[in-house]
Amino acid sequence: MNTTADVFLESLRKNPACPHVVIAWGEEEFFKKAVGQAFRQRAFAPDAEPAVWNFQKDFELEALREAINSVPFFGGGNWVVIEDPRMLGEKEKKERKPAGKGRKKTATPLEQFTELLKDVPEYSYVYCLCTKLDKRQSFYKTMSREAAVVECAPVRAYQLQPWLRSQAEAYGARFAPDAMNLIQEYVSAAETVPLLFLQQEIAKIALYAGDRKIWQKEDVARMFSQLPEISGFALGNAVEERKLDKVLTLLKEERTTSGSEGITGIVSRLFASLRRLLQVKELMAKGARQDAIASTLKMHPYAVKLAMQHSNYFTNESLQTCMVGLAQLMGESRQGGRSWSRLEEVLVTLVGKTELKGGT
Repeated sequence: MNTTADVFLESLRKNPACPHVVIAWGEEEFFKKAVGQAFRQRAFAPDAEPAVWNFQKDFELEALREAINSVPFFGGGNWVVIEDPRMLGEKEKKERKPAGKGRKKTATPLEQFTELLKDVPEYSYVYCLCTKLDKRQSFYKTMSREAAVVECAPVRAYQLQPWLRSQAEAYGARFAPDAMNLIQEYVSAAETVPLLFLQQEIAKIALYAGDRKIWQKEDVARMFSQLPEISGFALGNAVEERKLDKVLTLLKEERTTSGSEGITGIVSRLFASLRRLLQVKELMAKGARQDAIASTLKMHPYAVKLAMQHSNYFTNESLQTCMVGLAQLMGESRQGGRSWSRLEEVLVTLVGKTELKGGT
C-alpha cells in the first residue's frame, strides 16, 4: 500500500487493523516522527513493554533477522526500528545467470533485506525510515504490495493551513485568520516549512494563551519575535516595504547577533524574497490576477496579495540589480571580501532609491 503521511495517520485512527511493516520515506522529519509514534501506539497495548531493537545504516542482516524473529519472553512483542539502511542507496544489480550447472544464484543484501521484511511474524513490528526511496527498485515495488509505504513529503507554505488547524485542534483551540496569515507570512520565503520547529512554537503559544482558545495575531507575534529565523523575516519584510530606517536598524541587530557566519542565511532569505517579488511583478505585467499567481508560484493567496503590493515599490531593473549584487557579495565574502558593510550598501541602493509606485 502506497500512501501519504496524513492519509496513513487517519487510517490508523479509523481502522483497527495494524500493519506489521511500515516504510516511511521522504524529507519531512515531523511526519516520520508522527507516523512512528502512531504506528507503535497502535501496535502495542498501552501497558505493553516490547523488546526494542534499533538498526542504523550499516548493520548485519543476521542481527536484524534475530531481532525480527526472536520470540519475546514476556509476550510483549518486538519493536524494530531501521534508520537509513545503506543497502537502499545502492544501485540494484541486474540479475545474472548462475555460473555453473546446478548452482544457485546468491541473493544480494537488498534482496535478503526485502525477504526479511516480507515475512515478519505476528509478534513483531518493523518501522523502517529512509530519506530517499527509488520507486524503480524491486524493494519499493515489493513493499508496496506487502507493507505500508508512507511518503513523508515536505509541506509548502501554501499547503500549511490544514496542518495549522490540526495542531490548534489538538489543544482544543483555533487560530484567528490574521494569526494564521502571520505564520504563513513568516514561512512564505522558505522552500519548505519547518514543521518540527513550528510545532514547538505552537506549543509555546498554547501555554501562553492558557484558557483562551482563539489564538490571535498578537500571540503569534509574541512567541515568534525572539527567534533568529523571525528576525531574518523582519529584515526581508522591511526591505519589501521600503522602510529604510527599519532596514538599517534590523541590519545592525543582525550583524551584532549573527556575526560573520550568519550573513549567508540572511542573504539567502533576501535573495529568495526579491526573486519572488520579481516573479510576481512579471506575472502581473502579463495580466495575471492574484489566484493565478498563487497557483503558478505555489504561494498562499495572502502572501501573493502582499507581494503584489510590495512589487509596485520597485522596478524590474532595480530588483535584478540587487539580486546580482547579493550574489556577488556572497562570492566576494567567501574570498575574504567585505560582507555586512557591502550588504548595507546593496540594500540602501535598492530601498533608498526614489522610484514611482507602479514603475516597471
